[in-house]
Amino acid sequence: MIAAYQRISRADGDLGKDGKDKSNSIENQKELIQRYISHKESLQNLPVMDFVDDGYTGSNFDRPGFQKMMDGVRSGEIDTIIVKDLSRFGRDYIGVGEYMEQIFPLLGVRLISINDNYDSSNYNGTTLGMDLIVSNLVNTMYCRDAGKKLRTANRVKWRKGISTASAAPFGYQFDPNKKGSYIIDPPAAKIVRRIFDLAILGLGTREIAMALNDENAPVPSVYNREHKAYGKETTYTIAPVILWDSSRVWKILTAYVYTGAMVLGKSQRLISGKKIIRIVPKGQQYITEGTHEAIVSREEFKKAQLVIRNNGHRVVMGSVDFPLKGKIRCGNCRRVLGYDYKQASPIFWCREGMELIGQTQCSSEIYQASDIENAVFQALKKELSLLDSLYSDIKKEEQSLKEASRKASRRKTLMEQELKNLKGEKMRMYEEYAAGTLSLDNYKSKKLECDRKIAEVQDKIEQFKAEESVKSVVPGTVRAAAEQAENFLHGTRLTASMVSAFIENVYVHEGGRIVVRFKYEQSIQDAVRALHTE
Repeated sequence: MIAAYQRISRADGDLGKDGKDKSNSIENQKELIQRYISHKESLQNLPVMDFVDDGYTGSNFDRPGFQKMMDGVRSGEIDTIIVKDLSRFGRDYIGVGEYMEQIFPLLGVRLISINDNYDSSNYNGTTLGMDLIVSNLVNTMYCRDAGKKLRTANRVKWRKGISTASAAPFGYQFDPNKKGSYIIDPPAAKIVRRIFDLAILGLGTREIAMALNDENAPVPSVYNREHKAYGKETTYTIAPVILWDSSRVWKILTAYVYTGAMVLGKSQRLISGKKIIRIVPKGQQYITEGTHEAIVSREEFKKAQLVIRNNGHRVVMGSVDFPLKGKIRCGNCRRVLGYDYKQASPIFWCREGMELIGQTQCSSEIYQASDIENAVFQALKKELSLLDSLYSDIKKEEQSLKEASRKASRRKTLMEQELKNLKGEKMRMYEEYAAGTLSLDNYKSKKLECDRKIAEVQDKIEQFKAEESVKSVVPGTVRAAAEQAENFLHGTRLTASMVSAFIENVYVHEGGRIVVRFKYEQSIQDAVRALHTE
Protein backbone atom coordinates (compact mmCIF):
# COMPACT_ATOMS: atom_id res chain seq x y z
CA MET A 1 0.00 0.00 0.00
CA ILE A 2 1.13 3.57 -0.74
CA ALA A 3 0.88 6.23 1.97
CA ALA A 4 0.40 9.73 0.54
CA TYR A 5 1.46 12.02 3.39
CA GLN A 6 0.51 15.71 3.52
CA ARG A 7 1.28 18.26 6.24
CA ILE A 8 0.90 21.99 6.72
CA SER A 9 1.46 24.27 9.71
CA ARG A 10 1.32 27.98 10.38
CA ALA A 11 3.86 27.52 13.20
CA ASP A 12 6.57 26.51 10.72
CA GLY A 13 5.83 29.43 8.43
CA ASP A 14 4.04 27.20 5.90
CA LEU A 15 1.19 29.69 5.63
CA GLY A 16 1.30 33.34 4.76
CA LYS A 17 -0.13 36.22 6.81
CA ASP A 18 -3.53 35.66 5.25
CA GLY A 19 -3.45 32.03 6.39
CA LYS A 20 -3.22 30.79 2.79
CA ASP A 21 -0.42 29.28 0.74
CA LYS A 22 -1.59 27.56 -2.39
CA SER A 23 1.80 25.95 -3.09
CA ASN A 24 1.78 24.13 0.23
CA SER A 25 -1.95 23.60 0.72
CA ILE A 26 -3.16 20.10 1.51
CA GLU A 27 -5.12 20.07 -1.78
CA ASN A 28 -2.02 21.02 -3.76
CA GLN A 29 0.10 18.36 -2.08
CA LYS A 30 -2.55 15.71 -2.68
CA GLU A 31 -2.91 16.65 -6.35
CA LEU A 32 0.87 16.63 -6.89
CA ILE A 33 1.22 13.17 -5.34
CA GLN A 34 -1.68 11.76 -7.36
CA ARG A 35 -0.21 13.16 -10.58
CA TYR A 36 3.19 11.65 -9.74
CA ILE A 37 1.66 8.20 -9.12
CA SER A 38 -0.29 8.35 -12.39
CA HIS A 39 2.99 8.83 -14.31
CA LYS A 40 4.87 6.04 -12.54
CA GLU A 41 4.03 2.62 -13.92
CA SER A 42 5.50 0.83 -10.88
CA LEU A 43 3.08 2.71 -8.60
CA GLN A 44 -0.07 2.42 -10.66
CA ASN A 45 -2.83 0.01 -9.64
CA LEU A 46 -1.58 0.03 -6.02
CA PRO A 47 -3.97 1.10 -3.24
CA VAL A 48 -3.29 4.63 -1.95
CA MET A 49 -4.24 5.99 1.46
CA ASP A 50 -3.99 9.66 2.44
CA PHE A 51 -2.51 10.64 5.80
CA VAL A 52 -2.99 14.31 6.67
CA ASP A 53 -1.70 16.54 9.46
CA ASP A 54 -3.40 19.91 9.02
CA GLY A 55 -2.08 22.46 11.51
CA TYR A 56 0.84 20.46 12.96
CA THR A 57 4.46 21.59 13.19
CA GLY A 58 7.20 19.72 11.34
CA SER A 59 9.73 20.29 14.15
CA ASN A 60 8.75 16.98 15.77
CA PHE A 61 6.95 13.77 14.82
CA ASP A 62 4.21 13.92 17.45
CA ARG A 63 1.44 14.25 14.85
CA PRO A 64 -1.69 12.05 14.69
CA GLY A 65 -1.59 11.51 10.91
CA PHE A 66 2.12 10.68 10.94
CA GLN A 67 1.77 8.27 13.87
CA LYS A 68 -1.19 6.53 12.22
CA MET A 69 0.90 6.13 9.04
CA MET A 70 3.79 4.68 11.06
CA ASP A 71 1.38 2.19 12.66
CA GLY A 72 0.62 1.00 9.13
CA VAL A 73 4.35 0.79 8.38
CA ARG A 74 5.04 -1.27 11.49
CA SER A 75 2.14 -3.64 10.74
CA GLY A 76 3.46 -4.21 7.21
CA GLU A 77 0.44 -2.68 5.44
CA ILE A 78 2.43 0.27 4.08
CA ASP A 79 5.64 -0.23 2.10
CA THR A 80 5.82 3.08 0.19
CA ILE A 81 5.56 6.68 1.45
CA ILE A 82 5.27 9.65 -0.91
CA VAL A 83 5.57 13.31 0.09
CA LYS A 84 5.66 16.57 -1.88
CA ASP A 85 9.08 17.39 -0.39
CA LEU A 86 11.08 16.51 2.70
CA SER A 87 9.89 19.61 4.57
CA ARG A 88 6.37 18.07 4.51
CA PHE A 89 7.78 14.91 6.09
CA GLY A 90 9.55 16.88 8.79
CA ARG A 91 11.82 19.83 9.49
CA ASP A 92 14.05 18.16 12.08
CA TYR A 93 17.34 17.37 10.29
CA ILE A 94 18.43 14.62 12.68
CA GLY A 95 14.99 13.01 12.92
CA VAL A 96 14.37 13.00 9.15
CA GLY A 97 17.85 11.60 8.53
CA GLU A 98 17.26 8.81 11.02
CA TYR A 99 14.06 7.77 9.25
CA MET A 100 15.73 7.91 5.82
CA GLU A 101 18.97 6.12 6.71
CA GLN A 102 17.99 3.72 9.48
CA ILE A 103 14.29 3.16 10.17
CA PHE A 104 12.86 2.90 6.66
CA PRO A 105 15.70 0.74 5.22
CA LEU A 106 15.33 -1.62 8.20
CA LEU A 107 11.54 -1.89 7.65
CA GLY A 108 11.86 -2.17 3.88
CA VAL A 109 9.90 1.03 3.24
CA ARG A 110 10.37 3.05 0.05
CA LEU A 111 10.38 6.83 0.58
CA ILE A 112 9.75 9.21 -2.33
CA SER A 113 10.17 12.99 -2.09
CA ILE A 114 8.88 14.40 -5.37
CA ASN A 115 10.34 17.92 -5.43
CA ASP A 116 13.67 16.70 -4.01
CA ASN A 117 13.90 14.11 -6.81
CA TYR A 118 14.59 11.48 -4.15
CA ASP A 119 13.53 7.83 -4.37
CA SER A 120 15.12 5.47 -1.84
CA SER A 121 14.70 2.53 -4.26
CA ASN A 122 17.23 4.20 -6.56
CA TYR A 123 19.57 5.19 -3.75
CA ASN A 124 22.52 2.91 -2.97
CA GLY A 125 24.94 5.19 -1.10
CA THR A 126 26.05 4.75 2.48
CA THR A 127 25.13 8.28 3.48
CA LEU A 128 22.64 10.82 2.25
CA GLY A 129 23.68 12.91 -0.72
CA MET A 130 24.99 16.42 -0.05
CA ASP A 131 21.95 18.03 -1.66
CA LEU A 132 19.58 16.17 0.69
CA ILE A 133 21.75 16.94 3.72
CA VAL A 134 21.68 20.62 2.84
CA SER A 135 17.92 20.40 2.23
CA ASN A 136 17.33 18.83 5.66
CA LEU A 137 19.57 21.38 7.35
CA VAL A 138 17.73 24.21 5.61
CA ASN A 139 14.41 22.75 6.77
CA THR A 140 15.67 22.56 10.36
CA MET A 141 17.01 26.10 10.34
CA TYR A 142 13.86 27.34 8.59
CA CYS A 143 11.71 25.77 11.29
CA ARG A 144 13.79 27.29 14.09
CA ASP A 145 13.83 30.68 12.40
CA ALA A 146 10.06 30.50 11.90
CA GLY A 147 9.70 29.55 15.56
CA LYS A 148 11.73 32.59 16.64
CA LYS A 149 9.68 34.86 14.41
CA LEU A 150 6.46 33.37 15.77
CA ARG A 151 7.60 33.90 19.37
CA THR A 152 8.58 37.49 18.59
CA ALA A 153 5.21 38.11 16.93
CA ASN A 154 3.45 36.55 19.93
CA ARG A 155 5.25 38.87 22.35
CA VAL A 156 4.11 41.87 20.32
CA LYS A 157 0.53 40.61 20.59
CA TRP A 158 0.91 39.86 24.32
CA ARG A 159 2.02 43.43 25.01
CA LYS A 160 -1.20 44.57 23.35
CA GLY A 161 -3.28 42.11 25.39
CA ILE A 162 -4.06 39.86 22.41
CA SER A 163 -4.26 36.14 23.20
CA THR A 164 -2.43 33.61 21.02
CA ALA A 165 -3.71 30.57 22.92
CA SER A 166 -5.51 27.76 21.15
CA ALA A 167 -8.29 27.72 23.74
CA ALA A 168 -9.94 30.35 25.93
CA PRO A 169 -9.89 29.92 29.73
CA PHE A 170 -12.80 28.01 31.26
CA GLY A 171 -15.66 30.51 31.58
CA TYR A 172 -14.79 32.34 28.37
CA GLN A 173 -14.79 31.78 24.63
CA PHE A 174 -13.03 33.63 21.84
CA ASP A 175 -14.74 36.79 20.58
CA PRO A 176 -15.65 36.15 16.91
CA ASN A 177 -15.57 39.91 16.24
CA LYS A 178 -12.23 40.67 17.91
CA LYS A 179 -9.37 38.29 17.29
CA GLY A 180 -7.46 37.20 20.39
CA SER A 181 -10.05 38.55 22.82
CA TYR A 182 -12.51 36.78 25.14
CA ILE A 183 -16.24 37.02 25.73
CA ILE A 184 -18.28 35.42 28.49
CA ASP A 185 -19.39 31.80 28.01
CA PRO A 186 -22.50 31.97 30.24
CA PRO A 187 -22.86 28.30 31.37
CA ALA A 188 -19.16 27.94 32.20
CA ALA A 189 -18.94 31.44 33.71
CA LYS A 190 -21.78 30.51 36.03
CA ILE A 191 -19.66 27.64 37.42
CA VAL A 192 -16.64 29.93 37.83
CA ARG A 193 -18.80 32.51 39.63
CA ARG A 194 -20.17 29.77 41.88
CA ILE A 195 -16.64 28.72 42.86
CA PHE A 196 -15.68 32.27 43.86
CA ASP A 197 -18.96 32.81 45.74
CA LEU A 198 -18.37 29.66 47.82
CA ALA A 199 -14.77 30.66 48.53
CA ILE A 200 -15.83 34.13 49.67
CA LEU A 201 -18.34 32.48 52.01
CA GLY A 202 -15.39 30.77 53.67
CA LEU A 203 -15.46 27.26 52.16
CA GLY A 204 -12.17 25.49 51.49
CA THR A 205 -11.18 24.08 48.12
CA ARG A 206 -12.24 20.55 49.04
CA GLU A 207 -15.61 21.73 50.32
CA ILE A 208 -16.17 23.67 47.09
CA ALA A 209 -15.23 20.60 45.03
CA MET A 210 -17.70 18.47 46.99
CA ALA A 211 -20.43 21.07 46.46
CA LEU A 212 -19.79 21.20 42.71
CA ASN A 213 -19.87 17.41 42.46
CA ASP A 214 -23.15 17.33 44.40
CA GLU A 215 -24.53 19.85 41.88
CA ASN A 216 -23.24 17.74 38.94
CA ALA A 217 -21.26 20.69 37.60
CA PRO A 218 -18.99 19.47 34.76
CA VAL A 219 -15.23 19.87 35.12
CA PRO A 220 -13.56 22.00 32.40
CA SER A 221 -12.34 19.04 30.31
CA VAL A 222 -15.81 17.49 30.15
CA TYR A 223 -17.48 20.85 29.49
CA ASN A 224 -15.07 21.67 26.65
CA ARG A 225 -15.66 18.27 25.07
CA GLU A 226 -19.43 18.53 25.26
CA HIS A 227 -19.49 22.10 23.92
CA LYS A 228 -16.57 21.70 21.47
CA ALA A 229 -15.00 24.70 23.17
CA TYR A 230 -11.82 24.51 21.14
CA GLY A 231 -13.66 25.16 17.89
CA LYS A 232 -12.77 21.84 16.26
CA GLU A 233 -13.27 18.15 16.78
CA THR A 234 -10.78 16.73 19.25
CA THR A 235 -9.88 13.08 19.68
CA TYR A 236 -9.59 11.98 23.31
CA THR A 237 -7.57 8.86 23.93
CA ILE A 238 -8.04 8.72 27.72
CA ALA A 239 -11.13 8.60 29.87
CA PRO A 240 -12.17 12.08 31.07
CA VAL A 241 -12.00 13.02 34.74
CA ILE A 242 -15.58 13.66 35.76
CA LEU A 243 -15.16 14.96 39.32
CA TRP A 244 -13.97 18.23 40.78
CA ASP A 245 -11.11 18.10 43.28
CA SER A 246 -9.13 20.63 45.33
CA SER A 247 -6.49 21.23 42.66
CA ARG A 248 -9.05 22.09 39.95
CA VAL A 249 -10.87 24.48 42.26
CA TRP A 250 -7.58 26.08 43.35
CA LYS A 251 -6.51 26.56 39.73
CA ILE A 252 -9.65 28.59 39.00
CA LEU A 253 -9.53 30.58 42.24
CA THR A 254 -5.96 31.69 41.51
CA ALA A 255 -6.52 32.62 37.83
CA TYR A 256 -6.29 36.41 37.57
CA VAL A 257 -7.86 36.29 34.08
CA TYR A 258 -11.32 36.20 35.71
CA THR A 259 -10.90 39.84 36.82
CA GLY A 260 -10.97 40.91 33.15
CA ALA A 261 -7.20 41.00 32.71
CA MET A 262 -5.34 39.19 29.95
CA VAL A 263 -2.51 37.08 31.43
CA LEU A 264 -0.15 35.83 28.69
CA GLY A 265 3.32 34.35 28.35
CA LYS A 266 2.87 32.14 31.41
CA SER A 267 5.12 29.35 30.05
CA GLN A 268 8.11 29.16 27.76
CA ARG A 269 9.34 26.36 25.47
CA LEU A 270 13.06 26.00 26.13
CA ILE A 271 13.95 24.09 22.94
CA SER A 272 12.12 24.57 19.63
CA GLY A 273 10.07 21.50 18.75
CA LYS A 274 10.65 19.86 22.15
CA LYS A 275 8.18 19.50 25.01
CA ILE A 276 10.51 21.12 27.55
CA ILE A 277 8.51 23.87 29.22
CA ARG A 278 9.28 26.18 32.13
CA ILE A 279 6.81 28.34 34.04
CA VAL A 280 7.57 32.03 33.64
CA PRO A 281 7.66 33.99 36.95
CA LYS A 282 4.62 36.24 37.44
CA GLY A 283 6.76 39.37 37.25
CA GLN A 284 7.83 38.44 33.71
CA GLN A 285 4.36 37.57 32.39
CA TYR A 286 2.37 39.93 30.16
CA ILE A 287 -0.65 41.26 32.08
CA THR A 288 -3.06 43.73 30.48
CA GLU A 289 -5.97 45.00 32.57
CA GLY A 290 -9.51 45.47 31.27
CA THR A 291 -9.27 43.49 28.01
CA HIS A 292 -12.55 41.60 28.49
CA GLU A 293 -15.59 41.36 30.73
CA ALA A 294 -14.78 40.26 34.26
CA ILE A 295 -16.50 37.34 35.95
CA VAL A 296 -15.39 38.56 39.41
CA SER A 297 -14.20 41.94 40.60
CA ARG A 298 -10.60 42.49 41.73
CA GLU A 299 -11.85 42.94 45.30
CA GLU A 300 -13.67 39.61 45.16
CA PHE A 301 -10.59 37.95 43.66
CA LYS A 302 -8.37 39.29 46.48
CA LYS A 303 -10.93 38.20 49.08
CA ALA A 304 -10.96 34.67 47.63
CA GLN A 305 -7.15 34.55 47.80
CA LEU A 306 -7.23 35.49 51.48
CA VAL A 307 -9.89 32.88 52.21
CA ILE A 308 -8.06 29.97 50.56
CA ARG A 309 -4.80 31.00 52.25
CA ASN A 310 -6.22 31.64 55.72
CA ASN A 311 -9.11 29.19 55.89
CA GLY A 312 -7.51 27.62 58.91
CA HIS A 313 -7.71 23.99 59.93
CA ARG A 314 -10.81 23.22 57.86
CA VAL A 315 -9.02 23.92 54.60
CA VAL A 316 -5.78 22.36 55.79
CA MET A 317 -7.54 19.13 56.70
CA GLY A 318 -9.11 18.87 53.24
CA SER A 319 -6.05 19.76 51.22
CA VAL A 320 -2.47 18.68 50.77
CA ASP A 321 -1.29 20.71 53.84
CA PHE A 322 -2.80 18.47 56.52
CA PRO A 323 0.32 16.85 58.04
CA LEU A 324 -1.10 13.35 58.43
CA LYS A 325 -3.25 13.30 55.30
CA GLY A 326 -3.49 9.74 53.99
CA LYS A 327 -1.38 8.39 56.86
CA ILE A 328 -4.03 7.63 59.51
CA ARG A 329 -5.33 4.10 59.13
CA CYS A 330 -7.53 1.62 60.98
CA GLY A 331 -5.46 -0.75 63.09
CA ASN A 332 -7.66 -3.66 62.01
CA CYS A 333 -8.51 -3.30 58.30
CA ARG A 334 -5.50 -1.05 57.54
CA ARG A 335 -7.65 1.33 55.46
CA VAL A 336 -7.32 5.11 55.62
CA LEU A 337 -9.77 6.53 58.17
CA GLY A 338 -12.65 8.74 57.13
CA TYR A 339 -12.70 12.25 58.58
CA ASP A 340 -14.93 15.28 59.01
CA TYR A 341 -13.12 18.63 59.12
CA LYS A 342 -16.30 20.72 59.39
CA GLN A 343 -16.44 20.15 63.14
CA ALA A 344 -14.85 22.62 65.57
CA SER A 345 -12.50 19.75 66.42
CA PRO A 346 -12.00 17.46 63.37
CA ILE A 347 -12.81 13.79 63.88
CA PHE A 348 -11.77 10.45 62.34
CA TRP A 349 -13.44 7.06 62.14
CA CYS A 350 -13.15 3.73 60.35
CA ARG A 351 -15.73 3.61 57.56
CA GLU A 352 -16.12 -0.15 57.77
CA GLY A 353 -16.46 -0.07 61.57
CA MET A 354 -19.06 2.68 61.37
CA GLU A 355 -21.10 1.12 58.55
CA LEU A 356 -20.91 -2.55 59.66
CA ILE A 357 -21.37 -2.28 63.41
CA GLY A 358 -21.38 -5.77 64.92
CA GLN A 359 -20.37 -7.38 61.61
CA THR A 360 -16.68 -6.50 61.65
CA GLN A 361 -13.78 -6.41 64.08
CA CYS A 362 -13.14 -2.77 63.16
CA SER A 363 -14.08 -0.29 65.88
CA SER A 364 -16.96 2.17 65.45
CA GLU A 365 -15.27 4.66 67.77
CA ILE A 366 -14.73 8.29 66.76
CA TYR A 367 -11.25 9.73 67.31
CA GLN A 368 -10.28 13.36 67.78
CA ALA A 369 -7.68 14.64 65.33
CA SER A 370 -5.93 16.61 68.08
CA ASP A 371 -5.47 13.42 70.16
CA ILE A 372 -3.93 11.59 67.21
CA GLU A 373 -1.64 14.46 66.28
CA ASN A 374 -0.43 14.89 69.87
CA ALA A 375 0.31 11.18 70.24
CA VAL A 376 2.12 11.05 66.90
CA PHE A 377 4.15 14.15 67.76
CA GLN A 378 5.26 12.69 71.10
CA ALA A 379 6.27 9.41 69.43
CA LEU A 380 8.13 11.32 66.72
CA LYS A 381 10.07 13.38 69.29
CA LYS A 382 11.38 10.13 70.79
CA GLU A 383 12.32 8.84 67.35
CA LEU A 384 14.10 12.11 66.56
CA SER A 385 16.07 11.89 69.81
CA LEU A 386 17.09 8.33 68.91
CA LEU A 387 18.15 9.43 65.43
CA ASP A 388 20.07 12.41 66.80
CA SER A 389 22.01 10.12 69.13
CA LEU A 390 22.50 7.67 66.28
CA TYR A 391 23.88 10.46 64.09
CA SER A 392 26.62 11.12 66.67
CA ASP A 393 27.56 7.43 66.56
CA ILE A 394 27.45 7.47 62.75
CA LYS A 395 29.87 10.42 62.59
CA LYS A 396 32.23 8.68 65.02
CA GLU A 397 32.12 5.52 62.91
CA GLU A 398 32.74 7.52 59.74
CA GLN A 399 35.78 9.19 61.33
CA SER A 400 37.08 5.81 62.43
CA LEU A 401 36.55 4.35 58.95
CA LYS A 402 38.36 7.28 57.33
CA GLU A 403 41.36 6.84 59.64
CA ALA A 404 41.40 3.09 59.05
CA SER A 405 41.16 3.67 55.31
CA ARG A 406 44.10 6.10 55.40
CA LYS A 407 46.24 3.60 57.34
CA ALA A 408 45.28 0.78 54.99
CA SER A 409 46.10 2.99 51.99
CA ARG A 410 49.57 3.80 53.37
CA ARG A 411 50.27 0.12 54.10
CA LYS A 412 49.05 -0.88 50.66
CA THR A 413 51.41 1.64 49.07
CA LEU A 414 54.34 0.21 51.06
CA MET A 415 53.40 -3.34 50.06
CA GLU A 416 53.10 -2.35 46.40
CA GLN A 417 56.62 -0.93 46.57
CA GLU A 418 57.80 -4.12 48.28
CA LEU A 419 56.17 -6.19 45.53
CA LYS A 420 57.95 -4.11 42.92
CA ASN A 421 61.30 -4.68 44.69
CA LEU A 422 60.72 -8.44 44.93
CA LYS A 423 59.86 -8.70 41.25
CA GLY A 424 63.04 -6.73 40.46
CA GLU A 425 65.07 -9.05 42.67
CA LYS A 426 63.57 -12.05 40.91
CA MET A 427 64.57 -10.59 37.54
CA ARG A 428 68.13 -9.96 38.74
CA MET A 429 68.43 -13.58 39.95
CA TYR A 430 67.45 -14.80 36.52
CA GLU A 431 69.98 -12.48 34.88
CA GLU A 432 72.74 -13.81 37.20
CA TYR A 433 71.74 -17.37 36.39
CA ALA A 434 71.70 -16.59 32.65
CA ALA A 435 75.18 -14.99 32.97
CA GLY A 436 76.53 -18.06 34.73
CA THR A 437 77.34 -16.31 38.00
CA LEU A 438 74.57 -18.18 39.86
CA SER A 439 74.26 -21.96 39.86
CA LEU A 440 71.02 -23.66 38.88
CA ASP A 441 70.40 -25.06 42.38
CA ASN A 442 70.96 -21.69 44.05
CA TYR A 443 68.75 -19.99 41.45
CA LYS A 444 65.91 -22.48 42.07
CA SER A 445 66.22 -22.11 45.85
CA LYS A 446 66.28 -18.29 45.78
CA LYS A 447 63.48 -18.14 43.20
CA LEU A 448 61.27 -20.39 45.36
CA GLU A 449 61.84 -18.14 48.41
CA CYS A 450 61.20 -14.99 46.33
CA ASP A 451 57.95 -16.42 44.95
CA ARG A 452 56.80 -17.18 48.51
CA LYS A 453 57.49 -13.60 49.61
CA ILE A 454 55.72 -12.25 46.50
CA ALA A 455 52.62 -14.34 47.32
CA GLU A 456 52.62 -13.07 50.91
CA VAL A 457 52.93 -9.44 49.81
CA GLN A 458 50.15 -9.86 47.24
CA ASP A 459 47.87 -11.30 49.94
CA LYS A 460 48.62 -8.30 52.18
CA ILE A 461 47.91 -5.90 49.34
CA GLU A 462 44.50 -7.50 48.82
CA GLN A 463 43.90 -7.34 52.57
CA PHE A 464 44.75 -3.65 52.73
CA LYS A 465 42.58 -2.98 49.66
CA ALA A 466 39.66 -4.57 51.50
CA GLU A 467 40.38 -2.52 54.64
CA GLU A 468 40.74 0.61 52.53
CA SER A 469 37.23 0.17 51.05
CA VAL A 470 35.34 -0.91 54.16
CA LYS A 471 31.86 0.63 54.11
CA SER A 472 29.73 1.86 56.97
CA VAL A 473 27.30 -0.59 58.55
CA VAL A 474 24.70 2.19 58.32
CA PRO A 475 22.64 2.35 55.08
CA GLY A 476 22.57 5.67 53.26
CA THR A 477 18.84 6.11 53.88
CA VAL A 478 19.34 5.78 57.64
CA ARG A 479 22.28 8.21 57.62
CA ALA A 480 20.17 10.75 55.68
CA ALA A 481 17.28 10.37 58.14
CA ALA A 482 19.61 10.75 61.14
CA GLU A 483 21.20 13.84 59.62
CA GLN A 484 17.79 15.35 58.88
CA ALA A 485 16.52 14.68 62.42
CA GLU A 486 18.65 17.50 63.75
CA ASN A 487 16.58 20.00 61.75
CA PHE A 488 13.32 18.91 63.44
CA LEU A 489 14.54 18.01 66.92
CA HIS A 490 13.39 21.26 68.52
CA GLY A 491 10.09 21.62 66.65
CA THR A 492 7.05 22.59 68.70
CA ARG A 493 4.33 21.03 66.52
CA LEU A 494 3.81 18.33 63.92
CA THR A 495 4.44 19.53 60.35
CA ALA A 496 3.98 18.04 56.90
CA SER A 497 7.77 18.07 56.43
CA MET A 498 8.25 15.93 59.55
CA VAL A 499 5.60 13.47 58.44
CA SER A 500 7.01 13.22 54.91
CA ALA A 501 10.55 12.63 56.18
CA PHE A 502 9.94 10.12 58.97
CA ILE A 503 6.43 8.66 59.20
CA GLU A 504 5.22 5.73 57.11
CA ASN A 505 1.74 5.25 58.61
CA VAL A 506 -0.26 5.81 61.80
CA TYR A 507 -2.53 2.95 62.95
CA VAL A 508 -5.42 3.67 65.34
CA HIS A 509 -6.69 0.64 67.28
CA GLU A 510 -9.78 0.13 69.40
CA GLY A 511 -9.71 2.20 72.56
CA GLY A 512 -7.67 4.90 70.84
CA ARG A 513 -4.36 3.00 71.03
CA ILE A 514 -2.03 4.50 68.44
CA VAL A 515 0.90 2.78 66.74
CA VAL A 516 3.25 4.90 64.65
CA ARG A 517 5.27 3.17 61.92
CA PHE A 518 8.39 5.11 61.05
CA LYS A 519 10.27 4.99 57.78
CA TYR A 520 13.38 2.75 57.74
CA GLU A 521 12.34 1.46 61.19
CA GLN A 522 14.01 -1.96 60.86
CA SER A 523 17.09 -0.48 59.19
CA ILE A 524 17.47 2.03 62.04
CA GLN A 525 17.26 -0.74 64.65
CA ASP A 526 19.80 -2.83 62.74
CA ALA A 527 22.15 0.16 62.53
CA VAL A 528 21.89 0.82 66.29
CA ARG A 529 22.72 -2.83 67.06
CA ALA A 530 25.59 -2.92 64.56
CA LEU A 531 27.20 0.26 65.91
CA HIS A 532 26.89 -0.82 69.54
CA THR A 533 28.21 -4.36 69.08
CA GLU A 534 31.41 -3.34 67.32
